[in-house]
Amino acid sequence: MKDKQESLVKPKPVAGFSKPLAIHLPVDPASPELLAKIEKRAISVKPMEGFRLFLLPDRIIITEAMSAALAALALERLRASGLREIILLGIAGSLSPEFRVGQALLVEKALVDEGTSPHYFPRRRLFAPSPRLNSQIEEKLTSLGLPYRRAKVISTDAPFRETKEWRAAARSRGAQVVDMETSAVLAVAAFYHLSATALLIISDELFGSRWKAGFSSPRLKKAAMDYFFPFIFSN
Repeated sequence: MKDKQESLVKPKPVAGFSKPLAIHLPVDPASPELLAKIEKRAISVKPMEGFRLFLLPDRIIITEAMSAALAALALERLRASGLREIILLGIAGSLSPEFRVGQALLVEKALVDEGTSPHYFPRRRLFAPSPRLNSQIEEKLTSLGLPYRRAKVISTDAPFRETKEWRAAARSRGAQVVDMETSAVLAVAAFYHLSATALLIISDELFGSRWKAGFSSPRLKKAAMDYFFPFIFSN
């Protein structure tokens, strides 16, 4: 089976970046405030192939690595360096009126519509996050008084090909929101027996007759600071 074969290409460990926990921030909706805080607190910064790594005392922050392929590349390098847990803090487009710009959601299932996951599991089209990590996130959000909902996400490689037909097909599979990384992150984690989950904030709405972009919305910026900051810098 393809997913059981050993790869000929081996990822090299990232020297000096050996931590069990990585926080992946593919897009910074609060930029430049959130990124500035990360840079200020980082012990070390390392530019990589399509992403950057920030070393904090007890974790690594991955910035950029936007898309399934780059997310997998980053995780492969860190997995070789001792990574055990991944929390993806990302943005997503809403496929349902239930989810509006600025709302936060905790992923309960991730549907595959990207090309990276099949290289790990050729026949799997659905992945689940770590129940333990989800429980930890829920406890923290509750303690902070931050509302959230659970949702099923579909991850795509082609956001500019999200047609009405594509949307209907995604909804028929149960998808409520769409992003570009979650299913691949969960696939890589499952393949290497790591723990992973994703906390997403709605950045745009695709459920109506026209696309409603909210990338510059103050609600999105505030939500990113409120929801992401505690997990990026939490002890």
